[in-house]
Amino acid sequence: MIENFREKVEETINFLPPMPSIMMELIDALNNEDVDLRSLGKIISRDPAMVMNVLKIANSAFYGLPTKITNIEQAVRMLGTNEITSLCISCSASRSLKPPKGVETLNMKEFWRHSVATGVIGKILCNKLSMGRLESLYLAGLVHDVGKVVLDRFIHDAYRQIVELTYKENISILEAETMVVGASHDIVGGWLMERWRLPPIFGEVARYHHAVNETPDKSVVVVALINMADQLARLKGYGFGGDRNGVDFSITDAFKILQKKNRDLADLDVFKLVWDLDGAHEEIEEMERIVNR
Repeated sequence: MIENFREKVEETINFLPPMPSIMMELIDALNNEDVDLRSLGKIISRDPAMVMNVLKIANSAFYGLPTKITNIEQAVRMLGTNEITSLCISCSASRSLKPPKGVETLNMKEFWRHSVATGVIGKILCNKLSMGRLESLYLAGLVHDVGKVVLDRFIHDAYRQIVELTYKENISILEAETMVVGASHDIVGGWLMERWRLPPIFGEVARYHHAVNETPDKSVVVVALINMADQLARLKGYGFGGDRNGVDFSITDAFKILQKKNRDLADLDVFKLVWDLDGAHEEIEEMERIVNR
């Protein structure tokens, strides 16, 4: 049954607007460990709007770099090829998933607001929890829920019922999706990441961000961070996942996995962590403006 459903969903994926050629080149670059600064700069420089957006992000509080970044080459040197490539793909992602004019869809502004918040909070968590430098974490957060867009485009009327069900029954969107259509956005998101040929980590974030314990070992830290960021984003009012119950982060699978990587998390003041995220509001709004441009 799931295979038949996959075939139908993949037909929908085929009818999504084609990815811009520059985005395809950037994905190839992200998959190429040997891509050099000059080649990457040439790809990005062909899209002046992307150059401007990336420079804005590089100079924002999101990164807090000590010196002003004035060109793409400098941005790549300071942030690394993977990080810059991910930011460029982030700038293109919303264009690739933008619905045709006049087509009724879920609230895309709210969707991207939650996605951006998850990416930003994921990076903040990575720093605050001393998880090291994990490249492409923002893009992983940005695309974690893309399966919702595909499902909405594929079965819009049913997806509207799904959203209504989450409010009426106080259940998660995942539960409502499974009840109504027999498959959920995490599975569909994983299929889309495969189709877009993004590196496996993005498919695994999309596929396992609601099932952290099932994540392959090599990706589990990133998935756990995005799982926590997803919950924190909703807790701070950036998106609604259905259930209104509070979350005790110290007993979640994601927190337990991260605690194994950093024993100091046992003494983490979760309340202070949540409170401090108020300071990320400007960063989230800035990134949201760029994504929705």
